[in-house]
Amino acid sequence: MVQKNRDYWEERQVKREAKAFTTIQDVEKEYKIALEKAKQNINKELSRIGTTYMKDNNLSYHDALKLLKGDEYKVWKKDLHEYMAEYNKLLKTAPLEAKKLYLEIETLAARSRLSHLDSLKAQVDMEMVKLIFGVEDSAKNALTSVYRDTFIEVTKDLGINAIVSRDKIKAVLDRPWSGSNFSQRIWSNADKLAQTVKQEIVNGMIQGINLQTMTKRVSERFETAKKNDVERLLRTEVNYTLNQATLDGYKEAGIEKYEFSATLDSRTSQICSELNGEIFEIKKIAVGLNYPPMHPRCRSTTIPIIDYESLIKQGREEIGEKDIGDNDKKTLTDNENSSINKESKEPIPNTFTMAWAQNDKVEYNEVRKLQKELTTEQIIKKLGGGDQTKGSCSSLAFAYIGNRNGYDVLDFRGGISTEIFATTRNIVEIANLDGIESKVIKRANDYKAVKELLTFVEEKKEYYLETGKHAAIIRRGNRGFEYLELQSETENGFKKLDSSVLKTRFGCQTSYSVSGTKFEKSNVLIDVDSCKNSEEFKNLLGYINTAKDKQNKGEGGYAK
Repeated sequence: MVQKNRDYWEERQVKREAKAFTTIQDVEKEYKIALEKAKQNINKELSRIGTTYMKDNNLSYHDALKLLKGDEYKVWKKDLHEYMAEYNKLLKTAPLEAKKLYLEIETLAARSRLSHLDSLKAQVDMEMVKLIFGVEDSAKNALTSVYRDTFIEVTKDLGINAIVSRDKIKAVLDRPWSGSNFSQRIWSNADKLAQTVKQEIVNGMIQGINLQTMTKRVSERFETAKKNDVERLLRTEVNYTLNQATLDGYKEAGIEKYEFSATLDSRTSQICSELNGEIFEIKKIAVGLNYPPMHPRCRSTTIPIIDYESLIKQGREEIGEKDIGDNDKKTLTDNENSSINKESKEPIPNTFTMAWAQNDKVEYNEVRKLQKELTTEQIIKKLGGGDQTKGSCSSLAFAYIGNRNGYDVLDFRGGISTEIFATTRNIVEIANLDGIESKVIKRANDYKAVKELLTFVEEKKEYYLETGKHAAIIRRGNRGFEYLELQSETENGFKKLDSSVLKTRFGCQTSYSVSGTKFEKSNVLIDVDSCKNSEEFKNLLGYINTAKDKQNKGEGGYAK
C-alpha cells in the first residue's frame, strides 16, 4: 500500500480549508449588505424624527419622548402588528436570543401609547430581526456544504465510502461548542448591536448632539459590526465545522490519533504555533484546548496519524489517490495499481440499499407522465447543469432514462439519494430488475470491460453505462460511439467516446488492488428503452425526482 507522507495530508487540508472559506464568502457579503441596509433604514427613521423635532439642529430628547398621535400613531401600530404577524411564526424554531429581541418589540406593541423614541427603538429591533432571519439560513446552508464536502473528501482520502448523515450535520451545527451554538451566537450579536445602537441614540439625544453626528455614530457601530462580528463569527464557525467534519471522517476510518497543524495560523497565533506538530488521541479531543478552533478566526487544522499496517490487515483500499479527471498520464497499456471510490472488498453498508430508500428513509416524489414527448435536446436542456457533486452523474443518467421513456423526472436532489443511485451494488440491482435488458461484466481492467460491453450496443439505441468512476448515457451512431455530457456548465450534449475520454472523464483504470491483491469490479450496461417495461424502475425514479421549486441544477437551477 502506498503510504502518504505528512506533506500530502497537510496539502489536502490546506486545500479543504481554502475551499471552505470560499463557500462562506458569499454569506459574508450577504451579511454585510444586510447590515448596510439595516443601517440605512435606521438612519432614515432617525433623520425623519430628528428633522421633525430638532431644535437648533440638535435632537431633543424631551421632544422625542412626546407621544405619537392621530394618523401617525395608527400607521405605526398597523406596521408594527403586520411585522409581528410576519415574523412570529418564524420564531417558533429560533433560539432564546431571537425571542429576547422580539419580546422588546412585542412589549412596545402592547402599549396604548408610544413615544417617538419608542418607535425608533422598535425600528432598530425590527431591522435586526429581519437581518438575521435572512442571513441565518444562508449561513447554515453554507456550513452544511462545508461539512458535507469535507467529510466526503476526508473519508475518500482515507480509502473508505461513507454516507453523510443529516442528523450528524445538524448535531454539529446545534452543538454549543463554545458555550453557545451558531444560531445563538448570530442572534446574540444582533441583540448586542441593537442595544448598542439604541443606547447611542439615547445618549446622543440627552447630550443634545446634532443629527449629522448622531447618524455618523450609528453608522460607525454598523461598520464595526461588519468588520468584527461578521468575519469573526462566520470564519470561526467555518473552521469549527470543517474540523468537526474532519474529526467525524477520522472516526469513520478508525483513526485514533491526529497531529495539530498550524500551517495557516502560525504567524498570527501564539497558542496555535505552540501546538503545531503536537500529537493527540482522538478520544481525548477538547475543542479550544487541543483541537481547533483555538480562538476566533482560527485557521488551524489537523493531520491524521495513520497505522498503515493495521489498514492493510483490514483490506482497506489505497489511500489518497487522485480524483476523477486528474491528468496522471496513464495509457491503456499501463499496469499500475490504483484505487476506486465506488467499490471495495468491504461489504457496502445497508444504508446504501434500495430497500433502505423504499423504507421511507428518502423522501418519495411520485413521477408523472409527461404531457407530451420531449426531444433529446429538450431533455438535455431540462437536466443539464454545472453541478458536479460526487455521484450526480448516475442520478442524472437515470433521470434522463425516465424522461426518455415519457416520465417527468427532475434532478438533482443530492444528499443520501445521490449516494444510493451512485453505488455500484444498487446499480447492479437496478440492472437486474424484471423487464430490463442489461449486461453486467466483472473485470479487473475497466477498458477491457467497456470493450466487451460495447459489442452489445446496437445502432440508434441508447444505453446507460457505468464504469470506472462515472456513469453516462451512451449511443452508437454514424460518428461512432458517443456519451452524453450533462454536467458541463455550458457544453452539454453527446460527445465522442474513446479511450482518452474513458481515462479522463470516466476515470477508468487498468487494474484494482487491495494490499497488492488484484480484484474485479462490476461494469454495467442497461438498455434505455427496456426500462419502460419495468414498473419497479418507474417507482425508483421517485427517489430521484425533485420538486421543481427545490431543484438545484438544470434549467433555472442555481448550480448551473
